[in-house]
Amino acid sequence: MHHHFRTVLATAAAAALAGGLLAATAGSAAALVPGAHGDFNGDGYRDIAVAAPGAHVGGRSGAGQVVIVYGGVGDPSSARSVVISQDSTGVPGTAESGDGFGGAIAVEDFNGDGYGDLAVGAPGEDVGTDTDGGTVAILWGSEAGFTSGTTISDPAPSSHDKFGRVLTALADSDEKPDLAIGSTAPTIDVYRGGFSKSGATGGSYRFVPPSWVTTAPVSLTAGNIGGGDVIADLVVTGPTTYYVLGAALGLNGTSATRLPSGGSAAIGDFDHDGRQDVAIGSPDQDGGVVRVYNGAENAPSATPSYTITQDMPGIPGTSEAGDRFGASLSVSRAGYGYQNLAIGAPGESLGGATGTGAVTFLYGGPEGLIGARPMAGTDPQFFAQSSTGVAGSDETGDHFGGAVHIADTNNDRNEDLVVGVPGENSGDGAVAYLRSDGGIAPSGTPGITPAGTGVSTTGAPGLGRLLAG
Repeated sequence: MHHHFRTVLATAAAAALAGGLLAATAGSAAALVPGAHGDFNGDGYRDIAVAAPGAHVGGRSGAGQVVIVYGGVGDPSSARSVVISQDSTGVPGTAESGDGFGGAIAVEDFNGDGYGDLAVGAPGEDVGTDTDGGTVAILWGSEAGFTSGTTISDPAPSSHDKFGRVLTALADSDEKPDLAIGSTAPTIDVYRGGFSKSGATGGSYRFVPPSWVTTAPVSLTAGNIGGGDVIADLVVTGPTTYYVLGAALGLNGTSATRLPSGGSAAIGDFDHDGRQDVAIGSPDQDGGVVRVYNGAENAPSATPSYTITQDMPGIPGTSEAGDRFGASLSVSRAGYGYQNLAIGAPGESLGGATGTGAVTFLYGGPEGLIGARPMAGTDPQFFAQSSTGVAGSDETGDHFGGAVHIADTNNDRNEDLVVGVPGENSGDGAVAYLRSDGGIAPSGTPGITPAGTGVSTTGAPGLGRLLAG
């Protein structure tokens, strides 16, 4: 039997409300199963974390915040949000200039209590005399939302900077998710499951990649691509992109397989054959390319099964230099048949607006994300802020699609599309919500904005730079 694994794409964000962390009103739905993604307050609805790592906090530039947008009946809104910073009650540390709190996030139930937890990187945090050493904190979900947190200590702070610049959770059959943390070094620190609020973990180890990996990771994405086992594997993107398979003792360096360079990744079963496929976005290659590696008995081949660009027949748009197609990726969750893929192109220029951004939504089918569609209404879709029902309008530098996230936040079993617009209003940022009724059909839901959530618009907070839940 093949086991689907939870894929975590890192992102988070918040804003500081007086008195610390506030809880969302509990809903009436039955609670999600323990360990389900993103239900931070246990009310049965999936929540979304939105990063604003450039936000000012108490006049301190770039301290960073994370906005939690709570799910519930109806569409997500600023009215159902709270803002978190390192000055919030229960959050480790103190908000300081340049900390970049929210520079990376990962969502999982790290302590197994049935509430989603949020790991947040502050890669610019000074650690003692170590400038930009970086820190990571796990914020613990509860019925009252986030009220406490625990710092994850860097095991070798002098060997790198910006600990916590990338994060992902590795969830597998032991139901004790691990946490992988990257820095400015090629190595990756992995903390084994068994986390507790007291600071305990199940141990840790440092994954040292092969010698041909000489650069730091740009993103970390976890899933199960290693065939019939039930152990999480890891896809690492950057100038050197590769995947590495998990084993009983941890990530197995001898299994590392090199792929063309990329900047984003997503893992899902696009052709519904029981094996997870890997999509790698390479936004800086021409106008941007997404390569898909089909799942195989043991692991995907190092040769792409197919490649997606905006110049392909049936794919909306035209590939142009600077589009950055594939800069962000998000996959729909397992359990809905063929899994789908959202592709951000935040550099897309439309009309007279340069870098306004766009998102392409591709539906899975028998041939994966290309070929004949399995049913009516599953042709590729293209969205920009000029699309009917999408909040905002096409403006230069908005970067709509800088982050993408697929989530069902109202329990209607339709997975909606959430889009980060980090350049909106000269870097204030915003989040657009595109409702699904089986296909994506935006309904004019107002965007989530700094003004609505309480994020300061001084400087460039970049609300929506990362999304997760």
